Amino acid sequence: MMPSARLTLLAAVLVAGSLSGVALASETSIWTNKENGSFVTLTYGPLDPAKTPLFMLSCFNGMGIAVLNVHSGLPDTKPGTALTIDLASGDLTLPVEGESARDQAAGGTFGEASDIEIKPILNVLRGKSPVTVKVGGTNSELSDHGRAEAVEKFTEACELS
Repeated sequence: MMPSARLTLLAAVLVAGSLSGVALASETSIWTNKENGSFVTLTYGPLDPAKTPLFMLSCFNGMGIAVLNVHSGLPDTKPGTALTIDLASGDLTLPVEGESARDQAAGGTFGEASDIEIKPILNVLRGKSPVTVKVGGTNSELSDHGRAEAVEKFTEACELS
């Protein structure tokens, strides 16, 4: 193979590798927190804000309530069905009682726990091990990368924590 052909082939491989990295990055889930007035959220989900996060803890400072949503897919569950959202990190475990709800915008059914105690959830999220969330028959592991910082910022902004 001629040297210029090798360089062209090498460049093509590098570009293809870069593009596949971009595609993978768009599907990566991350921990984020956001503040909008008295509404504060801690989420774990896709980089694309238009996509629904797998995990969302919401703090409504003005109303004094917190809500946990887990969008892990509950296809055969009718809205309003009682369920337990199990959170765990290492030896820390926490069952959170909730119910299934229907996502009108995106479709699908998800787990929701309303008017909950936020401190026990934050204790699990502060664990040193990856967090697992189980709802229905679905078990999801949430990366610990970036979690500590996002939880800390959420804790500072949420008056219920």
